[in-house]
Amino acid sequence: MKKFLLATICLCSFAAFAAPVVKNGEKIAFLGDSITQFGDRPDGYVRLVMDGLKRAGVNAVAIPAGISGNKSNDMLRRLPGVLAKKPDWLLLSCGVNDVGHGKSGVELPDFEKNISAILDQAKAAGVKVMILTPTTHTEQLDSANNKKLAGYCEFLRKEAADRKLLLADLNQKMRDELTAKKNLKGLKLTIDNLHMNGYGNQMMAAGVLETFGVTPAEIESFRKEWNKIPSMAPVVNSPYSPGFLISIDDYEILRAEAGKKGLAPEEFVRQIVIERIRQGKQ
Repeated sequence: MKKFLLATICLCSFAAFAAPVVKNGEKIAFLGDSITQFGDRPDGYVRLVMDGLKRAGVNAVAIPAGISGNKSNDMLRRLPGVLAKKPDWLLLSCGVNDVGHGKSGVELPDFEKNISAILDQAKAAGVKVMILTPTTHTEQLDSANNKKLAGYCEFLRKEAADRKLLLADLNQKMRDELTAKKNLKGLKLTIDNLHMNGYGNQMMAAGVLETFGVTPAEIESFRKEWNKIPSMAPVVNSPYSPGFLISIDDYEILRAEAGKKGLAPEEFVRQIVIERIRQGKQ
């Protein structure tokens, strides 16, 4: 009987721990740059996070707040406008442009001051915060910008630990996935070495949802539907405003066919287009 009661208590404790920390009706502000701005598309990580929460039984409200080109100083400047919308949660994704904009970027000491000010203002407003470490700057993990970005990520990890904030370590998650996919031809998680494709958006959404308390098993079950969303723009597209999209399920078919010729999916599609044009000229 004692063993039964102990097992029951443990199961109840686990269930309580595993339940999402977001509650019904809460508002979630997504503060970020173009990666977050694009994340508010149907295939974007912002939408996938909200869909995942809903599938996990939580009906929350998104406040998209991503603006292309934003650095930490820009986000600090417009934070009052975001807080004026009375979010319960602030998800902060910052760092890629601070590093990637070169001389126009924000060096680490100033980045630290800006982030600390953002977190102080959120705390003063009674807003709960999740810090997202920035995704990699290009898929080349040993690039100069990625090496520089490491210091920014370390600061964010320390701030989250010191302030006891939730942390979605997307930089490490992306590094792990890029390493696992290193033998695949072509871009793995991005459309342009920076902004997410369908795989990248799912990676980001999974990292956020896991941090919120949604289980990996639940997230894996969500992917069956997510993989049907048109989210990949393999060729003849502007990556920033694609006119033609296919789903991950369809992209995997394309990858398999491309692999038979030793090509990346994008190269394979481009080859088909060129061949058709040539045939039309004959």
